[in-house]
Amino acid sequence: MDQPASAVRAQTLHVGLSFAVFLAAFYVAYRYGMSFSQASASPFWFPDSVLLCALLMTPPRQWGWYVMAALPIRVFSEVAHDIPLWFLLATFVIDSAKCVLAAVLLRRFVGTPLRLDSVPRFAWFVLHAVLLVPALGAVAGAGARHLLGDPFWISWDQWFMGNALAHLIVTPAICYWVFGSDLRTLLLDTRRLIEAGLLLTGLLITSYVAANTGEGSIELQQTRFYLPIPFLVWAALRFGMFGASGSITVLAVMMIQAALAYRGPFADLSPTDTAHALQNYLLLRAAPLYLVAVVVEQRWHTERSLRESEERFRSIANAAPVMIWQVDAGQRNEFSNEGWLAFSGRSPDDSRHERWGERVHPDDRPRLRELFDTSFRLRQRFDAEYRHRRHDGEYRWVHTTGVPRYAPDGEFLGFIGAVTDVTDRRRAAEATRALAHAQRLAVMGELTAMIAHEIRQPLSAILLSADAARNLLQRPDPPIDELIGIMGSIRQYDLRADDTIRSIRAFVRNQPMQRSALDVNTAVREVCRLLAGDLERRRVRLHEELAADLPPVLGDATQLQQVLVNLIVNAMDAETDVPEADRQVTVSTRRHETLGVEVSVRDCGCGIPAERMPLLFESFFTTNQRGMGLGLSIARTIIAAHDGRIWAANNADAGATFSFTVPVAGAEEDATAEIT
Repeated sequence: MDQPASAVRAQTLHVGLSFAVFLAAFYVAYRYGMSFSQASASPFWFPDSVLLCALLMTPPRQWGWYVMAALPIRVFSEVAHDIPLWFLLATFVIDSAKCVLAAVLLRRFVGTPLRLDSVPRFAWFVLHAVLLVPALGAVAGAGARHLLGDPFWISWDQWFMGNALAHLIVTPAICYWVFGSDLRTLLLDTRRLIEAGLLLTGLLITSYVAANTGEGSIELQQTRFYLPIPFLVWAALRFGMFGASGSITVLAVMMIQAALAYRGPFADLSPTDTAHALQNYLLLRAAPLYLVAVVVEQRWHTERSLRESEERFRSIANAAPVMIWQVDAGQRNEFSNEGWLAFSGRSPDDSRHERWGERVHPDDRPRLRELFDTSFRLRQRFDAEYRHRRHDGEYRWVHTTGVPRYAPDGEFLGFIGAVTDVTDRRRAAEATRALAHAQRLAVMGELTAMIAHEIRQPLSAILLSADAARNLLQRPDPPIDELIGIMGSIRQYDLRADDTIRSIRAFVRNQPMQRSALDVNTAVREVCRLLAGDLERRRVRLHEELAADLPPVLGDATQLQQVLVNLIVNAMDAETDVPEADRQVTVSTRRHETLGVEVSVRDCGCGIPAERMPLLFESFFTTNQRGMGLGLSIARTIIAAHDGRIWAANNADAGATFSFTVPVAGAEEDATAEIT
């Protein structure tokens, strides 16, 4: 996408200004580096730091411009007029190669912008910019000076120390004070600015005393050379690498100015001795000072990361659609998100000093206390539903889950958990259960003829048997064996009637779901026996295809039988217009590959129109004019509560097949064990 002309002009102006600033800085650094003596290597080769920082802050495609821009300054500067041209060109190539190599390595291992805020980053910086690259460059530089007649290893030592110390002192100062954001932050903080002013004043005074007083000796045991150290440490501890790099640069400038003017400890020293004295003095102060600053930066970074992590956790917790709580190892509240505070009507301070069980319903408190204490003692997850008092005084049903928290060293810190208001869900479940009960009653109402037939038949047989027994007893010599047989028949008919009544009562009873292991085939046979009278009345044949050796399933027998009754009754309704000779309903069971046990009901009706298939299990949708449209919807709810699946499909020849699955008993425990 093309940029606006104004943006292009602004970008061009920025690049031009940056390039002009680089030229000015490199010119000053080159003159400063050449100020000691042309007869020996500079103790601080500042131009390398300027060029390296420029390469770090610009895209690699622009590096060639910055590298080549340094060539005219090095060749035509007045401080280089007595140096052979070949030597100037050789040192230009060597220094340029060093800076490019250092920039590549630092971008790869430290990153840009250059921030020495951790020990690993500082170690990579020292390894590449202070040790490896200067050592390699010193080999080439010492070789060039050797061609001028200087000793190779002495030249190597001078060249290496000059480059290494410049990168150790000057490069961080440029990155932090010119390209960093710390200076802008400092200017906006009045208290920190005043502290920095006091620090700078003390550092200037002590550095001046150390650099400009005394005789021509720089023995490290002299007291005045240690005067700046407290201010250097102050800068590192309070301002990190920003303060350390700036303070060591101030000290270096003061010492270099004194060395150039041959004042104080540098009086009467040769250029070589002056260079060594400067290097040793500043190296012994810069290296440990930077290490302290890096440790401080790393600690700040860790603390900042912890604060950001805590703020991020609070933001996520407050935005979460659930109520979140956190307690310590003593079961005292540590944190409650805004959702939990709004629910309880408490302030953060009140919630922090409130014990977690004060608002629990008195009837639920002992049970929850025992669960909570056990979970704390065993350090294990817990789930519970209980009643909790809301801010308006109403007790609401909530579901809470808690998991233990541990410190990185394994110390137990307490629990963290989430709470969800499930009052509406429980009410909906109760309404669904009541609706299912009403639907079962409606089914029984539709099957009154079948019920009357199932009960009338054994009662009629009992009556006939009783009359026959009475007639036999009126004889002078009643046949005892026949009477015993009649009594046995009466008992069998009575048990049959009682079994029918108990089945109907169990089917229409309103009770909560009780899942247990049960045999699917047994449940199917009981339903078929219950519906036998209605099947006979409608002239529908029932065919059973029950698989052998099915594992027990986990479910509520009454509710699963309700689903099966609904499906069989719907199958019979679908065959109302089918000739009596062709009416047949097939109930089958089989082991499903992945979903447990599958139960299917197949009819021979007209099937289900494709446009109505997606609506089959919706509430109040029905194809039966006498129906309420709740049977299949309730069936879906029941199967979903059993963690199963229900669906329908048209047969290839005629009719449709409704199927549902129920998980095998023990499958959930096995899955949990596998995950663990």
